[in-house]
Parts: sequence; structure tokens; C-alpha cells
Amino acid sequence: MKFLICNGSLTPNEESNTFTLCEMVKVAFEKLDHECEIVTLRDLTYTPSTNDIDDDMRAVINRMFKVDGVIFATPIWWGIHSSYIQSVIERMDFIDSWSIDNGYKPFYCKTFGTIVSGTGDGFQHIHGTCYNFATMLGFTVPPSCNIESAAQGRDKILSDEETIGMVKALATNTVSYTHLRAHETKANRVCRLVRG
Repeated sequence: MKFLICNGSLTPNEESNTFTLCEMVKVAFEKLDHECEIVTLRDLTYTPSTNDIDDDMRAVINRMFKVDGVIFATPIWWGIHSSYIQSVIERMDFIDSWSIDNGYKPFYCKTFGTIVSGTGDGFQHIHGTCYNFATMLGFTVPPSCNIESAAQGRDKILSDEETIGMVKALATNTVSYTHLRAHETKANRVCRLVRG
């Protein structure tokens, strides 16, 4: 299976607590024999919009259609997610409209998770906002597929037992639920074929 992490950090990767968490999750997926790609949104050239525009953001959204699961990663900025994550949400808005018009959710059977880093209040608010958005597009949100890391600095994050436990839970549960959803989809297709 393949997973995509959208890194919404506002700082360069080498200075970013959020990126360190993204790397930990990538390694966890790879240890479970699955592929994982990290896309750092601040490195893209794109136009903020709710329309589908041919730029770097469109390429990232197109990759989401080809993977089995998507994870949004963000620091806490004044109690909310970063502007980069908001840009992804806004750019994916057209998919919601298309789904309503066509009666089909293209992200159905794909899983979704969140990574949030920071020392201030805002973890649950950010998870809730992202999960509401994701489920409206058809994603499945498995239990414990959220990381809330208050550890600061790469060395502290990499050695923080609570963070390590959340990374393992996110990777394991995401993989398990993605397998379940894939089998369910296959079974539903077979039932529809048998019923005619």
C-alpha cells in the first residue's frame, strides 16, 4: 500500500518539529512494508483558491487519488492548523462539489490521519476540523490515527516514548483499516455482480 503525508510546516524541514514527526511516520509505514511519501507544502508553487488550477497543488491532489491513505501534518499556530493545510483544504473543495453532483466520493475506502505538533492548546480542535473535512470527502478515519506531540526539538521528539507510541498506533491502525476497507469494497463489488 502507499500513503501520502502532506507536511504543512511553516519552517524549513531541517528546523521543523512537524517534519521530524512526518519522518517517524514514514519509517513506521516502511517497517510495515508499505510505501510512504512526504510532500512539504511550503516547497510548492500554487495559487490559493477553491478552484482546480493546473499547478503544483493539483499534482499533489492527483497523487491523493492514487494512494491508499492521506495524512495531514501541521504545527499548532495560535490554536489552529497552518495556512498550508488550509490551502490544501480549500483547493480540495471542488472535489466535494463534484461528489455531490455525481453521487460518488472518489476518496471512499481511503484512510485519513493527522499529525499535530506544538506546545499550546489546539490539538483536538485541529484533529476535529481535519477529520470533519476528510469524512465529508469520503475518507475513513481509523481510531488512534492522530499524533499529538508536545515534544520540541528533533532529539526530544525522537526519544519521547508517548510520541513513539502514537506513531506506532497511527501506522498500525491506518494499515489495518486500509486493508479492511479494501476487502469490504471488493466484497461489495462481488455482491453487486451476483445480484445483477
